Amino acid sequence: MSSSSRPHLRLLFVSLVVVTLLSAMDATIVATALPSIVADLGGERQIGWVFAAYTLAMTVSMPVFGRLGDLRGRRTLYLASIAAFVLASVLCGFALDLGQLIALRFVQGVAGGGLLVLGQAVVADAVPARERPRFLAPIASVFAIASVVSPLLGGGLTDTVGWRWIFWVNAPIGAFALALAVVSVPRRTPERTGERLDVPGAALLTVWVTATVLVGAWGGTTFPWTSPAILATAAVAVVVFALFVRRSRRHRHPIVPLSMFGSRTVVVCSALGIVVGFAVFGMVGYLPGLMQAAYGLPATVAGTVILPLVLGLLAAGLWSGRRTARTGTYRWYPVAGCAVAAAGMTGLALLRPSTPPVLVGVYAGLVGLGVGAFNQVTTVAVQDVVPSRMVGTATSAVALIRELGVTVGAAALGGLLSGRLLAGLGPRASLARLSPDQLRALPAGTRHAYAAAYLSAFTPLMAGLAVLFVAGLAVACFLPDRRLGAGVHDEDGVLTA
Repeated sequence: MSSSSRPHLRLLFVSLVVVTLLSAMDATIVATALPSIVADLGGERQIGWVFAAYTLAMTVSMPVFGRLGDLRGRRTLYLASIAAFVLASVLCGFALDLGQLIALRFVQGVAGGGLLVLGQAVVADAVPARERPRFLAPIASVFAIASVVSPLLGGGLTDTVGWRWIFWVNAPIGAFALALAVVSVPRRTPERTGERLDVPGAALLTVWVTATVLVGAWGGTTFPWTSPAILATAAVAVVVFALFVRRSRRHRHPIVPLSMFGSRTVVVCSALGIVVGFAVFGMVGYLPGLMQAAYGLPATVAGTVILPLVLGLLAAGLWSGRRTARTGTYRWYPVAGCAVAAAGMTGLALLRPSTPPVLVGVYAGLVGLGVGAFNQVTTVAVQDVVPSRMVGTATSAVALIRELGVTVGAAALGGLLSGRLLAGLGPRASLARLSPDQLRALPAGTRHAYAAAYLSAFTPLMAGLAVLFVAGLAVACFLPDRRLGAGVHDEDGVLTA
């Protein structure tokens, strides 16, 4: 990387960090504002769609943006996504009823999908492959940071200037990021091959992803797993997925070329994406609850358990990025990372009521160190083995698989935790409906019984996630031994034409 290009790349880096932070924070910033939103707009029964509309739209739009970026160029699409995201944010603050807010959150999510996928693909246009892990590592940690900061920021804005400002605050920040992006995002004209976006394929993919996300979001919470609604939605997902595969195999230019998965690197990195999405981002939402339920800590203190995870992600990402830039090799980072993360999960699986709470943070930090060592390396590895005209498509495919892992992981862990907790409490099952403040007001004996039941429900799930990381370690051993930017080995089997 030449010294003359470094100021330009610094601007691009700052722009990507700010844009990623906006997108990540808006996924959860409304959490603490929901009571105020309901009080102002009504619609208690539809309030969950304020979250779901954003997440669903972001997930289904990622493959479309990835493919369009390859076909039409990424710069204009990326700048338009930033502008659309900021505009939708401002309009969310002017919503007159919950239906309008949900619709605008959907538009926000569509633009957010563009921000996520196109941002990573833009880096591939501007930064050599060996430098990308170091460039992307701090950006990747933004998602974990947002999970800590956004609920606090949302609560602070709601309590002071009102819930509408959780959306309006995006305007000046987004305008700043857009100005930086205009200056720093490279202009790259894609090769004109006559290919067009496969609209029917995109529609089938959208229906499949929507049905899959709904099964994960509804199962075990809104509906029992064996209810007709869940079974019917799951059946739709299976049938439409089969139709999508059939379409992709027969169409000359599918939205997701299945031949891409003939690459061993793409398959292994996609599998690792599922592991990370399911295990880590599914786990993050339940660690603060563990600190409150099992150790009786207040919410503000309990939330700090995520900080060691964030610091681990950042430190290991920066370290592995520097090492990768120096040597170009990356194969053993996923292997070692999965081993370290499995050790952290094993520690969480061995928690007892007598375990010092600080050890929870230590184990979470181990998980962060393990995942941070390879989280961005896998994305760059996929980008490096596909032709340049497919970088956006490959990036969006890996991001989509990881996001589905997040959705299914969070839903599965939540459903299993709730079911095991209710079974463990037995006659005291009503305790599961109490708030943390109400639990702390209970007699010591009842609190200890609840804490023991919560840990008994929580720790086997962490043992299962430790096994999942061990499986990830085994899968990572199949990565080809190659250097970033050094060309593709024949044994990788990648699509080259």
